[in-house]
Amino acid sequence: MVQSVLIHPLKSCLFVALLLSTAAFAFGQQTTADTKGPTITGANSLSQSQIDEIIRKFTAKETDFRRALNSYAFKRDALIQEIGMGGQVIGEYHRVSDFTFDDQGNRFEKIGFFPMSSLQGITLTTEDLEDLGGVNPFALEGAKAAQYNFKYVGKERIDELDLYVFDVAPKVMPSPKSKERVFVGRIWVDDHDLQIVKAKGKAGPETKTNKFPIVETYREQIDGKYWFPTYVYADDDLVFDNGTDVRIRMRVKYSDFVVGRGKVTITEIGEAPPDQKTQPQTQPKPESQPKTTPQNQDVPKADNPTEETAPVEGGFLNGKAIDLPKPEYPEEARKAQARGTVQVEVLVDETGKVISARALFGPQTLLDAAVKAAKRARFSPMIVNGVAVKVKGILTYDFAP
Repeated sequence: MVQSVLIHPLKSCLFVALLLSTAAFAFGQQTTADTKGPTITGANSLSQSQIDEIIRKFTAKETDFRRALNSYAFKRDALIQEIGMGGQVIGEYHRVSDFTFDDQGNRFEKIGFFPMSSLQGITLTTEDLEDLGGVNPFALEGAKAAQYNFKYVGKERIDELDLYVFDVAPKVMPSPKSKERVFVGRIWVDDHDLQIVKAKGKAGPETKTNKFPIVETYREQIDGKYWFPTYVYADDDLVFDNGTDVRIRMRVKYSDFVVGRGKVTITEIGEAPPDQKTQPQTQPKPESQPKTTPQNQDVPKADNPTEETAPVEGGFLNGKAIDLPKPEYPEEARKAQARGTVQVEVLVDETGKVISARALFGPQTLLDAAVKAAKRARFSPMIVNGVAVKVKGILTYDFAP
């Protein structure tokens, strides 16, 4: 598991929910939760029965929020950076995607900007990338609430919102072998909508090689009903049991929430806006937990053929191919005058041969042709630390009658 420059691709989920504070940018007439350091008051002003009722209502609203989120398309801009001793950025993972729906209502990720990762000392797991996609892994909805202790801290007034504040921790920390993750931290609940509008904490359980940053998550009110994630921020040092210290900085933005499930026609791949490559903002600090593992210099360089290693994330691979056969235009698609772009995720082995391929999105009649062409592509071996490694990335194919 511990490798240098190894990144698994994200799937499609998302940590709690978030929002940029008004100090960072404005959202017109939409209500937001900010972080202006107000004083907590009134910790003893509610009876236990009142506190229990608030918990019951906001955990029920969490259930509604998750159900509603499954009906929305949105855009995600995820930037994860590795910070060196002098404060400089020494590695970066950047992925800009639109999460939308196909004609059958299935959610898929349309990747618009995805350069090759340059992270050196950490590894992102598949689960980490799923968390960035849209579903909060820290289940605080009604069905899971009984597994947590909620301690009422008091009330805060933030950006004209009156908020109930709770410290949250699992009653029993699950075994790392169970692969279940829990939330440990603090949440802020709007006293009118009784929905979580902000969270700050980290994931658990941690192990010797898997550590989590403290993350602040902000939410914004969407369509006047739901508080959806809009901003996540972390800047934390991860200290591992072997003494390795890795500082990471993460900024994830969610935007363009629109009720989906319409007919989708995809014609081209969009590029990231010009400001996508700027440094992350340093004002509010939000929440989503990438699980990371330290680079272990003592691990053998994968020269054991039986040793499984995670593939390097290669981003878009069209320009790296030494042989990229064009796909055949299917007769069925020709008759229908089908056109558009197909993205195919490929896994390339240490010799440069494509060993698996699957279509991520595109017109249905063109998917098989793109996958067949992708399987015939060839690449030069990818070398990391003098060793050939597997690479996972995206091939794109444009079709026109």
